[in-house]
Amino acid sequence: MGWNDRTRQAQVKKKGKLIRKRVVALLLLVATLTLFSINKVGTPLKSPTPEQTKATMEQKKANKLLAKKIAWAGYGWRDKEWACLDKIFIKEAKYDHLAKNKSGSSAFGMGQILKETSKDPMVQILHTYKYIQHRYKTPCSAYRWHTQHHWY
Repeated sequence: MGWNDRTRQAQVKKKGKLIRKRVVALLLLVATLTLFSINKVGTPLKSPTPEQTKATMEQKKANKLLAKKIAWAGYGWRDKEWACLDKIFIKEAKYDHLAKNKSGSSAFGMGQILKETSKDPMVQILHTYKYIQHRYKTPCSAYRWHTQHHWY
């Protein structure tokens, strides 16, 4: 077995371990969020209230924490990459999962993803991360584009 074959095998093994870690982290996150949702099911119903159009400060803080957990556990985006993601979320919607685009486009939510319809912060975060990873590979590449073009 040549040097290149051993190197390739080591890279494949390392990539496999990273993928397994990400899958386990996402499964743990989903299980935690599912249990959290189940606990809320038993709360008594209140009288109907008007539909919420902006997130509260508590919701924004929770959205930021969730975004950070998913970035760190699911994508391995820490430190520098997280700082870029944080700047994008702040510039786009200040972590408001109910934010509508001011220019009238179909962009909606924390990441201002076009044609986003979900009001669920977790779904919005996952759509945003998938988009960034597909189009820009890294959050810092997306942020560099955003600073130049005022969109990403």
